Amino acid sequence: MKRKCYFSFFLIINLLLFNFSSFIFTDSSAPTPGDQIQTNIQNEFKLKYMDSLNVVKSEYGVGDKEDFEHAQLSSGTAYYKISDDPTSSELVFAGYIFSIKVNHIAVGTIYANNDSGSWEIFNISNNVSYEQPLSAAQSSLKDGEEVKLVSDVRYGINVLYINGITGERIVDLNSSNAKSSSLRTENTISKSVFDEKIKSIKEKRAASPAKGGLLQMGSGQVDFTNTEESSNSNLPVDPQTLNVGVYTILR
Repeated sequence: MKRKCYFSFFLIINLLLFNFSSFIFTDSSAPTPGDQIQTNIQNEFKLKYMDSLNVVKSEYGVGDKEDFEHAQLSSGTAYYKISDDPTSSELVFAGYIFSIKVNHIAVGTIYANNDSGSWEIFNISNNVSYEQPLSAAQSSLKDGEEVKLVSDVRYGINVLYINGITGERIVDLNSSNAKSSSLRTENTISKSVFDEKIKSIKEKRAASPAKGGLLQMGSGQVDFTNTEESSNSNLPVDPQTLNVGVYTILR
């Protein structure tokens, strides 16, 4: 009898652990964060960052009569980075970004990840270039197509990955040309060309590593001027001013 009880208890515990692990995995790679993640980030923002942001609010275009005490955070969206594998250009889930809005105007972006075992803010930027292009791309997708936001400071990239009926392509969000009424072909390269460029950057860095093991942030940025493959799928995007400098709040 005792053996049956122990066995039943063992099965129940394993089922609970399996379901819990499945929940964590799903919640940590979903297109949008769950309610608990949103709550954690909102609370951390208010407790640790709000006062500091008010000190430098001019850097975020916030006027004297406004402040971050009334800021609203978006529901959040997943973003991706380039794989750490030196031989791979795969896009891997990195965390979630949340737009910070003051009086309904986007003034900054929160980057959150789970590297330490819990969801935390690791960077706040005044770069607000992603929201409108991402929304426009999502609204233009057909069945079976997908779009991912890719942001990786190591390579100085802020792009959209779109897998559509015309194939895989990468749209640059940093280019000054992206201020036009549509994201034109000069801002777009195929995923295969993008992969080759990332591979080339990684090979150059491996050949001349930084002193002291420091990461080469933003050096060897991806060049979008080489449009070897033409894209016929311009997106109807009218993004806000791009190329906004990054301001990191240090804790």
